[in-house]
Amino acid sequence: MEIEEADIVQITNPEHHWYPCLIVVNEVKSFGCQGYAVIPSNGQERANGQAFIRLDSNDFEKVGRAIVVLA
Repeated sequence: MEIEEADIVQITNPEHHWYPCLIVVNEVKSFGCQGYAVIPSNGQERANGQAFIRLDSNDFEKVGRAIVVLA
């Protein structure tokens, strides 16, 4: 499976502590990828930030591509 920046992956390993989160890839790594989940707004702001995670290639599957990518 080829992935690239701005792809959306889903954590598919039920043993993973973030299972089954959707992650936006921001870096492809030799072991898999680094990406983030957006932390939802509390009603006061657009978003509270991103929670970053490194994922082993055995822990996720590509499910699509992000239209909006945060800087």
